[in-house]
Amino acid sequence: MHTLTNRERYLRLFNGESVDHTPFLDIMGFWDSSLQRWKTEGLAQDATPETVRRQVGFDGGRGFYLPVKAFIWPEFEPQVVRTDGEKVYTRNKWGALEQSIAGSELMPITIEGPVQDCQSWEQVKARLDPDTPGRLPEDWLQLCPQARQSSEPVYTGDLPIGFFGGVRELLGFERQATLFYDDPSLMEDILDTLCTLWIEVYRRVQQDIPLDWFFIWEDMCYKGGPLISPRLFRRFLLPRYARLTTSLHAGGCPHIMVDSDGDERPLVPLWLEGGVDIVFPWETQFGLDLTAVRRQYPSLGMIGGLDKYALARGREAMDRELAKLPFMLERGRYIPGLDHGVPNDVAWDDYRYFYDRLRELIWKYPPG
Repeated sequence: MHTLTNRERYLRLFNGESVDHTPFLDIMGFWDSSLQRWKTEGLAQDATPETVRRQVGFDGGRGFYLPVKAFIWPEFEPQVVRTDGEKVYTRNKWGALEQSIAGSELMPITIEGPVQDCQSWEQVKARLDPDTPGRLPEDWLQLCPQARQSSEPVYTGDLPIGFFGGVRELLGFERQATLFYDDPSLMEDILDTLCTLWIEVYRRVQQDIPLDWFFIWEDMCYKGGPLISPRLFRRFLLPRYARLTTSLHAGGCPHIMVDSDGDERPLVPLWLEGGVDIVFPWETQFGLDLTAVRRQYPSLGMIGGLDKYALARGREAMDRELAKLPFMLERGRYIPGLDHGVPNDVAWDDYRYFYDRLRELIWKYPPG
């Protein structure tokens, strides 16, 4: 086997084919404040995230991303609405009211979406037209050959492209949770509009650039399980998943990945039925046994599953966390990675130790 590119290695792994080793990737990155801390602990003062990735020796990252406008377009001008102590309330580029903490690196919380009723939905719906000019980047013609020649897997989608995550941005969580019951026909129209938008936009993308994988962002679970019942998922979300993934597969995209926090296990059978074949990032804090998931779903693509908090608890804790990897790596269709970005309580030496050990295990236990 010739020396594989990260793109070839990624595709072969999730196709169930032989590879020289599992891809060694920086899946979730690290906080900006972590980088600043590390500069006080031996990292060069002019170091960038790319400097860190180069020193650690990663094969690559998530891949070559295509920045397509596949949601609210044209976007709104973000505006700070009010502040309340350290809380900042902003009307974001999608028209939603979100709450963030000043100076925090945590994701903001969507409080209220731009859709409150049928009238406001019709106004927002006009910004979900797939034919609106400007959905492809201005430099699209230059981007196309770069993507085709890239050594990284080519993908698009990501936040807020998801039938739960995207709808939450339009409605806010509380309104979303009740609309399934209060006005199911409106929910159906929202879902169908998004599904048609994404099918049309990404069909155009695939006419110019072959996709290696597609990123669906949901964040629809917490430590106790899904934020939507499997019954509601089957009724409302599954038909739209099937439509979108069928279109993506028809255009030549071989892999569809879903990103959700929390305990994703109850939704895995539904995602598989809907055409998804990779699930990410497998948070562990609620007691997840990643090896049990692998035993239950031997052909499921999996990424992540390593506790980010272990890096701040010492090397014995890191070694215990890494002990699950030989089993996972040898069975293939798995890329190890942290279940979220590295927070700023992790020392530079411990960060390096963790990834040095992870790289050793990747080379020692190639997929069987």
